[in-house]
Amino acid sequence: MEETILVPKLHELLSEKCKRDFFYFLKEFWSVIIPEEPVYNWHIPYLCGELQKVVEKVVNREPKDYDLIINIPPGTTKSTIVTVMLPVWAWIRDPSIRTLTASYSASLSTDHSIKSRDIIRSDKFRLYFPEIALKKDQDGKTHYKNDSGGERYATSVTGSITGFHAHLLIVDDPLNPKEAASESQRETANEFMDITLSTRKVNKSVTPTILVMQRLHQMDCTGNWLQKEKEIKHICLPGEISKDVSPIKLRDNYVDGLLDPERLNRKDLKELRTNLGSYGYSGQIMQTPTPLDGGIWQKWIIPVPDEEMDKILPQLTKRGSDWDLAYTEKETNSASAYLDAGLYNGKMYINDFGFKWLEFPSLMEWMKTINAPHYIEAKASGKSAKQTLTNQGIPAVEVKVDGGDKVARSVLATPFAEAGMVYCRQSILNKLYHDPKQGILIFPNGEHDDVPDVLVQSINRLLNQPQFFTF
Repeated sequence: MEETILVPKLHELLSEKCKRDFFYFLKEFWSVIIPEEPVYNWHIPYLCGELQKVVEKVVNREPKDYDLIINIPPGTTKSTIVTVMLPVWAWIRDPSIRTLTASYSASLSTDHSIKSRDIIRSDKFRLYFPEIALKKDQDGKTHYKNDSGGERYATSVTGSITGFHAHLLIVDDPLNPKEAASESQRETANEFMDITLSTRKVNKSVTPTILVMQRLHQMDCTGNWLQKEKEIKHICLPGEISKDVSPIKLRDNYVDGLLDPERLNRKDLKELRTNLGSYGYSGQIMQTPTPLDGGIWQKWIIPVPDEEMDKILPQLTKRGSDWDLAYTEKETNSASAYLDAGLYNGKMYINDFGFKWLEFPSLMEWMKTINAPHYIEAKASGKSAKQTLTNQGIPAVEVKVDGGDKVARSVLATPFAEAGMVYCRQSILNKLYHDPKQGILIFPNGEHDDVPDVLVQSINRLLNQPQFFTF
């Protein structure tokens, strides 16, 4: 009697290929949710491979190696890969996996969740994976389950996720680009990442978090995470090749200096630069929330060798230290900052600057060591400082601050620097530009803006508005 050889059907072979290769699965089910022809630029299979490594650890319930950050421009299929396709592929590897996904808005999270559900409901998926079926009594747009214990829960950074614990956490665009300048919005997103999600894990040592976003601010969720002592793998793919490409070996994949020459070609990037402005382009396309040459401030300040500056110091007129005060030791709050400068031949020369977080008594002691007279911004904190200093015989003057908010005042002050009227001691200029907390080139997207503020005040005092004192 001859042995019968069973030949697998085509869909069974394709099903097995989908299980083994996330990128193959994405290609196989692309047309189920997206009518346009796919453009599989090199970054798509690369990201699929990296995401597959993360999920396979979850499938095997092995301790995670790291959490994953992916910074990449919009329009590069990031949400389709990470938030739509990946949770479905995780189910075909292990249908008991519970996944939590979140975005800055409930509507965006819901849209991603529905697209994933559309794949699972499709005839093709049911043919390939008949063992995975949604429970009829738990089949909502934002929360659905399968018959094997797996769940998908979609929420926003301000939504409620009480009672749900996940094997896999995915956060896709936790900040709205239009609201990234809002400190309260950034704090809300960062608290969601740091606090809320930490309580939503089945096992803290196993459950990974995948964060995918374009950069929007120095202290957006990516910036917040990168400054922490966390095990993180950081994939950074700017629209144009730069020093920020990470891992660095991926630079070899850029074609003519472009990440995706078809969807982000030179013409498209030029239009985006115009539409987004320097800050938006730098963050969302180049993945660094500071324009390469600065934003409001650029590298206009002229360096003066230290030995030459030392000779000029005795000849400075109107020399003094401009101050913005804050009485606190908490580095999450504003700092007290000063800038020591004067005039020489009609030009402004910066001798020194600094900032500290100090309570009132310590602040007064520090101010005594800085060159006087002190020009202090006229606000509640300034009045008490002026009185204390003058009572001790130290010259101190309150100054008016007009011209709108800090950004508006800066815009009015920058023309003096651009015209070559501002000089600075060479040894401190790099820090003035690039200090990670207070550097003027990252203003207004930096963590703090106290030094940029006193620079503007000093320019106004010396070059722009000589009559703005109060007594």
